[in-house]
Amino acid sequence: MMLRRIEPCLVLLLAASFVQSTPVKDDLSTEFAKQIIRQSKVADIKAMLNTNIRPCDDFYSYSCGNWHRQNPAQLLNNIMTDTFQLIAKGFDRRLKNLLESTDATKSELEGKLQRFYQSCRMVHRDDVHYKLALENVYREYGELPVLAGDQWNETEFVWWRTAGKIQHKYGKQIILAVDIMRDIKNNTENKVYVGPPDFMRISNSGILNVLEEVGTTNDMKQYLGLTSKQARETSKKHRKLEHDLMAGSSVVEGRSLEDDLTLYSLIELQDKYAPHINFTEFFGLVLGPENVPQVVYIYNEEYLDQTFDTLQATPKSTQANYVLWELLQEYLLDADAAELPKWCIEKTKKYFSKLVDQVVYARYRSPETEAEVFRVWEQIQAVFRQQLAGDKLDWISNSTRQMAIEKLDHMKLYINNYDGENFESFYEGVNIDRLNYVANVQQLRAAQANKTFVKLHGAPTSLEASEILSFTPAYNILENNISIPVALLQPRYFWNVEYPQAFTYATLGYLLAHEMTHGFDDDGRNYDANGNLATWWDYKSRYEFEERRKCFQAQYHAYKYGGTKLPETVLQSENIADNAGVKLAYAAYQRWWEQQTEATRQQETLSGLNMTGNQLFFVAFAQLWCEDVQSLFKSSVASGDNHAPGMYRVIGSLSNFQEFSWVFNCSQSAPMDPEYKCAIY
Repeated sequence: MMLRRIEPCLVLLLAASFVQSTPVKDDLSTEFAKQIIRQSKVADIKAMLNTNIRPCDDFYSYSCGNWHRQNPAQLLNNIMTDTFQLIAKGFDRRLKNLLESTDATKSELEGKLQRFYQSCRMVHRDDVHYKLALENVYREYGELPVLAGDQWNETEFVWWRTAGKIQHKYGKQIILAVDIMRDIKNNTENKVYVGPPDFMRISNSGILNVLEEVGTTNDMKQYLGLTSKQARETSKKHRKLEHDLMAGSSVVEGRSLEDDLTLYSLIELQDKYAPHINFTEFFGLVLGPENVPQVVYIYNEEYLDQTFDTLQATPKSTQANYVLWELLQEYLLDADAAELPKWCIEKTKKYFSKLVDQVVYARYRSPETEAEVFRVWEQIQAVFRQQLAGDKLDWISNSTRQMAIEKLDHMKLYINNYDGENFESFYEGVNIDRLNYVANVQQLRAAQANKTFVKLHGAPTSLEASEILSFTPAYNILENNISIPVALLQPRYFWNVEYPQAFTYATLGYLLAHEMTHGFDDDGRNYDANGNLATWWDYKSRYEFEERRKCFQAQYHAYKYGGTKLPETVLQSENIADNAGVKLAYAAYQRWWEQQTEATRQQETLSGLNMTGNQLFFVAFAQLWCEDVQSLFKSSVASGDNHAPGMYRVIGSLSNFQEFSWVFNCSQSAPMDPEYKCAIY
């Protein structure tokens, strides 16, 4: 579903810039153009406001009360809408122009992007060549028992051998995932980690599970030619096996990453699981016989125990159907004709993620924007450093406080522009055929898998989560740094030179402060300035932190969403970061304000909005989290995400922030100004 959004005049001004192949230089320097940009932002803000609700009663509903009218969630097409989808759609428009451009001067890499997109657009469910290509994918690893029937020989199938070969060649992780990343206790070297793969989450919603099973049944009929009965039975077995596997993949509440990691020697691992798997052979299949590790981290040992017990009780035919059907998921068409262009853009982003990010950004990158990001970052960092060094956080002991300042000073910010990435070398051997989508995906996955194995003996590195293009900053706990995705830096969505600086601090500043706080939350505080797992908080500071954390646990558990209370989770990292993030961003804004002339301060208002700069700050922060969730799935959202729903990211953070109540003159009895407020930073 295309989201509807009020962007008067500005859309027309920007449209011409999207088709340029050189860095965008919008001619918006005239006073008239600047006025249009500001008034467009005013219209955007007012379209979301519900002024019938008083800010001090429910600031989220005041700020986002009309979001659902502009961007409604729908049952089937889009069960949730939020502001970051708008950034994604803006990025997709730019990418679509590039992919469909007829520019004869395009580079070879851009040509490969276009040919991949074209091959995807030509896929048709009923095309005989497409079905034959799918058949060749799974036949590389054997036959599907559901198709072979009595002719299938179960003695030749061993699930971990097949899964190991698949991960080695295509990087597809099935049942067991083998990853290579830096050692959490010594990040000067890499280690091998074994644990559950990234399952498609089985929802708590019965409706979603039913829809998923129906979809799998239909796909099996469509692509494998199964009868309705065969497809239904196979689909049920498939979903049951995945559900049983996932039952052992959940992390125990309150346990941190290191609690779920166990370091084994290969001999110890081999002895423990010898009846179920030959780990020496398995690692040889996945990593190559020359790369078999002698020590391995097992992530979530309970998952391995349950997996082996589950598979021992599962018929081999079900195992084989599961493994080969999971392999096919990478190649199945999951869109009708109307949605195919959008689906193919998503696939292009998935398989060329870094290249897509870099190519699109190169067309509109702005040195001024990048400089602004680092300027705000330095101010946020300085504000937090000042608070750590002062009396405000006197519950932290002096020794721990000094180590916290050291960690903060070591923390770095990066913009993921991939300028140093050698794309030509990586894609040199990848031949993209505009007529063969399946073969293209196979080549791209094989190229990425080859790159993975090099990491074992290369420089220490973290896992790359680049298959899904990000639109928010991210903190890397093992490297103690924050990365900014270039897709976030698209102009005029959240902040702009023509907007009041309140918007810059309330959006960019808050996002940076939120990620910075993750270095000092209930998980990040277990890692030192160099990203190594270490106990550097003294007992008193740990105790004081824990008492304050309990306040957030009780506060957010009391909130109801879709009739369900938010989980009473011990881990409060996201709520801690939300609360600290908005406070630090606001403090940085106040510091900026004090340094400005009266003429500059006059620019902190917008004609048509009767708000001060401080009030605009809080509205901009709240509208960052506007969202609409289809009512049937609100309970699943409440229980399935470590972030609070958008409304409580706003209400929870601001009801704990006394300055918010002062800015909006809230009475002491107002819901947004409770007597007792939770705070850590």
